[in-house]
Amino acid sequence: MRTSIVAGPGDTWGIAGPDFLWLYAGLAALAIITAFIWRRGYLRGPSLRRARDLTPTQAALLNGDRRLAVYSSLAALRAAGAIHSDSRGTLRQIDRTPPGASELDRTIIAATGRSVTARTVQSDPAVVDVLKRTEDQLRLAGWLLDEDRRRAVRMAALIVFAVVAIGVARVVAGILNDRPISFLVMLIVPVVLIALLFLRVPRLTTNAKRLLSRMRMQALHLAPRQSPSWSTYGPEAAALSIGLFGASAFFLADPEFAEAAELQRHVASSGGGDFSGGGWSGGSSSDSGSSSSCSSSSSSCGGGSSCGGGGGGCGG
Repeated sequence: MRTSIVAGPGDTWGIAGPDFLWLYAGLAALAIITAFIWRRGYLRGPSLRRARDLTPTQAALLNGDRRLAVYSSLAALRAAGAIHSDSRGTLRQIDRTPPGASELDRTIIAATGRSVTARTVQSDPAVVDVLKRTEDQLRLAGWLLDEDRRRAVRMAALIVFAVVAIGVARVVAGILNDRPISFLVMLIVPVVLIALLFLRVPRLTTNAKRLLSRMRMQALHLAPRQSPSWSTYGPEAAALSIGLFGASAFFLADPEFAEAAELQRHVASSGGGDFSGGGWSGGSSSDSGSSSSCSSSSSSCGGGSSCGGGGGGCGG
């Protein structure tokens, strides 16, 4: 038969240490679950049932960054025979704009008249403007998190930090009341770590990641390991191959252009990695003794005198 622990006259806040540990653990669990549900609601994104497939430029921006989007467009233009790279790495137009070219494709072709390279074209004002507007469209559609939603997601961490604050206040009060607090501290530490994790906000919504995964499954024939022929599948498929599977597809499908445009050096110098099917790949002895003292004696956390001197059960 379980006996209840009655708070003594000297217990911090009128709550016995072991009782507070149980209350705090329950409160922390409730806060973490609430924060998780809060984040999940804001991170979900649009429904996949009504979602259309992304354009190659959109896929590249979600799967990587603006650089990958430019590589995606270069792949389409190269597959169409519209551009080449000279001995100095400068992009040159060798044919008219191919039919069905995207806005980014047309903007990059226009930029070839300004002596740009595969690296400098990424910072061309007209190209940057197109990429920025495409990112804005992705945020408006709910695939990328805008600042308001990112702020709302971070608010979930405040719920957990509020519980941390209660624990810290109990620790301070326990120390002032000469009560053991080691178990409470050990309980607070993982709660702090979880709160810090909740501060991290991803770029993409959950459904954006699922949409990319769905599109990869549908386009497995364009994966680098399949060695797809861009001349067979066409410019749009070439762009989609880069957008979904990363820059490595460029080096495998068109090594001559990749070398001439120095794409490998540009990727390495930027500090990025590469894509491969789904993402840019790119205590002291005294403390130990105190802890063992707490764990070796049931009386230490149930009203005994060990763990910092005084009863209360290591929960302040």
